[in-house]
Amino acid sequence: MSAPASPHEGIVGTARRRGGLRRRAGELPAWIFACAGVAAVFVALALLGEALGGGPSGPVSSSYATNSQGLAAWAELLSRTGHTVVQLRTPLQRARLDTADTLVVLDPEALLPSGGRRLLAFVRDGGRLVIGGSDPQGTLPAVVPRPPPWSASAATSELPRAGAGAAVAGVSEVRTAGEGEWSTSAGYRAPLRSGAGGSVLLERRLGSGTIALLADASPLQNRLLAAADNAQFGLDLSGERARPVVFVESVHGFGERRGLAALPGRWWLAFAVLALAGLLWMLARARRLGAAEHAGAPPPPPRSDYVDAISLLLRRTRRQQDVTAELTRLRDRP
Repeated sequence: MSAPASPHEGIVGTARRRGGLRRRAGELPAWIFACAGVAAVFVALALLGEALGGGPSGPVSSSYATNSQGLAAWAELLSRTGHTVVQLRTPLQRARLDTADTLVVLDPEALLPSGGRRLLAFVRDGGRLVIGGSDPQGTLPAVVPRPPPWSASAATSELPRAGAGAAVAGVSEVRTAGEGEWSTSAGYRAPLRSGAGGSVLLERRLGSGTIALLADASPLQNRLLAAADNAQFGLDLSGERARPVVFVESVHGFGERRGLAALPGRWWLAFAVLALAGLLWMLARARRLGAAEHAGAPPPPPRSDYVDAISLLLRRTRRQQDVTAELTRLRDRP
């Protein structure tokens, strides 16, 4: 009897009968590729959304806001006509205010008395302040202790008064959303008048500066800036040509951000998805840290074990001559 052509054939056959050979360490399961693909899609969408931006959004009367009630269009108009446009995110209590600038504070979410005192000092020192919005009685007392009477019912069209001056130069009509007007001037100049006698704008000199009170910010918002002469009205309110215009954004919830805090939220989402993908990859490759596996076929069993096994089989045949001849052949085999 001769030895098998492949001594390890029995081992391979046994492994196949048990369900197949183990997966090699370098091979990755299909679910890892699927998870990596999903992570890549999320990262791509997050970065694309950051690059292209989302839909119109933002706080009311914020220069960052691109929705109908934002001031992004007005800020862009000022920039295109030679004004330096700045978004101030530092709280008014700590901000450096230059009296050569025009400050815009419209529809603030909150205006603390300390911020109001800072604005009042800015005007008295020679600055120009445009302030107001749809709830002036809730915000103006921080700056003006006794604001003029305000009415929620208003006309949607106002015309300049004779001799109104630079406040409405080149303006023949201002269109509003009719969301409010000053019912009386109460010691202020009223460059504009509605048919009912109210005004959307009042101005007054305080110290060396000027304060402009807006009863309704809609003429300057994205929805109406292109109506009638509203765009020219926005340019006149900003002051002289090339005068810097500072939109105070800290009153709309935008604060200072530095370092990692300045990264957009969508970037953090992309980083989280990338970290998850990296963790999945590490879990898939962790098999290399376990027990070593043979890359090829297992080696044949030791020769002495094979000879003992053949001897045992031949002895069971009770044919002594065959046993002796086979063992002699194996002994003389190189």
